[in-house]
Amino acid sequence: MITDGALRQHIYQSILKTANRRLEQAIPGSSEGAFAHLSLAALLSLLFLVRGEWGSIGDFVTTQRAIRATVGDDLLWADPQQSMHASSELVQ
Repeated sequence: MITDGALRQHIYQSILKTANRRLEQAIPGSSEGAFAHLSLAALLSLLFLVRGEWGSIGDFVTTQRAIRATVGDDLLWADPQQSMHASSELVQ
């Protein structure tokens, strides 16, 4: 582990920025900064979910928290028909 605090922070920021960019590119229609509120662990779990190898979706709890933080409880737990209705209401 790197012990220099400034170097660790620089590396963390670089990885965080890269993960944000890759997730934005992986999800069509997402805007720049759409995932800025998520932790690095949450970003990585979502990246594994969206772009990972078959059978590798990251850590379930972290992935669920990331999805909840992104779309909210209503859409996380909604039936597919309800989620389509809720997302169309958001657009209007």
